[in-house]
Parts: sequence; C-alpha cells; structure tokens
Amino acid sequence: MSYLEKDKRIAKWSKLTLRNNFMFRLVMEKQELCKKLIECILGIKIKSISYMEHEKSFEANLRSKGSRLDLFVIDEDGVAYDIEMQMDNSYKEFLGRRTRYYVSTMDNNALKKGERYSQLRKSYVIFICTFDPFGRGLAKYTFNAICNEDHSLVLDDGVTRVFINTEGDRHRISKELASFIGYISTGEVTDDYTKDLDEEVRALRNDDGRERDYMTYMQTIMEHEDMAYSQGITKGISQANKATAIKMLKANKPYEEISEFTELTMSDIRELAASLHIVH
Repeated sequence: MSYLEKDKRIAKWSKLTLRNNFMFRLVMEKQELCKKLIECILGIKIKSISYMEHEKSFEANLRSKGSRLDLFVIDEDGVAYDIEMQMDNSYKEFLGRRTRYYVSTMDNNALKKGERYSQLRKSYVIFICTFDPFGRGLAKYTFNAICNEDHSLVLDDGVTRVFINTEGDRHRISKELASFIGYISTGEVTDDYTKDLDEEVRALRNDDGRERDYMTYMQTIMEHEDMAYSQGITKGISQANKATAIKMLKANKPYEEISEFTELTMSDIRELAASLHIVH
C-alpha cells in the first residue's frame, strides 16, 4: 500500500461528491453544466460562457503546486463569474473579505493597462457553502453595495456577491436551486440537472486519469503542508499556530491578520507561504 493510500487526510476518489473542490472544478469543466449552474443560482438566462483560463492552462493548474480551484468564467456579454465550493467554516467570519479578494483578482485580469474604470466587467462572486455563512437560515444571501442612509440607493459598482447555504430554508428559492442544493447536501437526484451532474460525477470517478490527477494534486498539498509543519517545529513555532496560519493563507487572509491570530512574525508567514507556493 502506498503512502497516499495510507494517508487518511486524502478522501477516497471513488467516494468524492460534488462537495469536493477538486470534483466540483472538474464537473464544471463541462460548459453546459457550468452555464446551467449560473442560471440556476442567479435566476437569469445566458447564451454561452467561456473560461478565463485557456484549456491547457486549466489542465496545468489542476496539477500545479499550490494551484487554486476557483472557477472563473465570462458570458457572451463580458460579465464575469467566480464560483467556489466552500466546505471549511473555520473562518466564515472572513468570507466577506475573501470575496473582496476575488473581485480584485477578476478586475485585475479584466482591466488592461490604460483602460478606463468604466470598462470594468460586471461581476458576480458566488460561494456555495455547505454551512450557514451568516446564521440567518437563508438558503441564498445576495449582497450589493447600498447607502446606509437610504437603502433604496444602490451603488452601481457592478459587483454582486452571492452565498448559497446548502443547509438553509429552501421554501424561498426557486425549485431548480432547491433541487441543486438538495443534491449537494444529500446526493439525491430530483430533476434533469441534478441527474446530469450526478452522471458526470460518476463518469469522473471511473476515469483513471482523473484519479491520478487528484492523487498527484493531493500528494503535493500534503507534502507542502508536512514541510511547513516541519519547518515550524525546527524554528520552534507551535504546530497549532502553524496549522492556523496555513488555513488562513489558503483563505487569502492578509499577512497582518494571520500574524495577529497566530503570533507568527511576518517573515515566518512569508516563508510559510513560499513553502506552500501561495502567492498573495
């Protein structure tokens, strides 16, 4: 039995569901499934989408060290969408700031040097959470910038943030979205779209090439995490603080914030980020 097969930190490929980031990204490689998900969540109709990464770059990113599995696509009108499966609720109080990071990333990719701010794309950041990010019981939370003094006045900055709570009350959302989050929660197929999603998940589980990609990717993550722990022990840094710092780095928290929470120095955090191939 290999080291990977013994490492209980790695979920078994044959058991992965759409809740898993890696599986979610692979399933959403199918343009029609991704397009339907955007339509389902936002209640809109779009003609087509394209990925902001070239397909070859996407394939390389899945195998690369420290790669991110976020889904960045644009539609035929140039509207940008970032979609992410979020299972870790350890730092759910920072999800708002995390969306801020994604918005800035999309803007930096979209706005070429010398272009006007008016040319910034309209954008949506969508987090699919397997927990309630705000504790209000809603299945869907949508945020736009509004005036504190007059809530009817909305700041037209072109950004909408949407959080899906798969454990929330499904009575106030569309039947299609309720079916989707039900599938995420239980794996139950209840309509044509969840049937298509389930078939794709099952097909990927039977793809030996994709399983090797997953194992390679997870092995790389585990190796870098183990290296980071080892470096922390050598330098006399507690494992608990190191583990917290790693989680916060993966969630793109500011170095200052990580330092405050873990009492690590800025130099320690930069070295840790470098060892994990995380670029801030």
